[in-house]
Amino acid sequence: MPSFDPAAEMPHDPTPRPLDGLRILAVEDHAIGRILLGAMLEGIGATTTLVATGEEATKIADRETFDVVLVDLGLPDVAGDRLALALSGHRGTAGVPIVAVTGRERPTVLPPVFRDWLVKPFSARELHTVLSAVAGRAAERG
Repeated sequence: MPSFDPAAEMPHDPTPRPLDGLRILAVEDHAIGRILLGAMLEGIGATTTLVATGEEATKIADRETFDVVLVDLGLPDVAGDRLALALSGHRGTAGVPIVAVTGRERPTVLPPVFRDWLVKPFSARELHTVLSAVAGRAAERG
């Protein structure tokens, strides 16, 4: 079986990647999903903290600061949209873009707490595009 290389989907360019150093909190309950997401995020230059539950996410959001949050909507301990609302009030994630990650179709109108929406399965290129867009919008805020 060929090995998986998420960075192979990205164009090879010697200039710095726009996501180098972007601090991402990713909440994904499935272990394989965390491994794949972590590999894709590492491949595009992001600094990532991966957690499996909403409880872990809220605890770490009180201790660390992030630039973007990725929230799986199908968590076992809390609904993803409720977690997103909760994280929007924590010290380390207040005011940062939150992206829904789900197998559900993208709604015509996003719930206000979400800046964008990624439908699983997605490619490293799609992830990079969404993160570049929300990080750019975050930088404009700043």
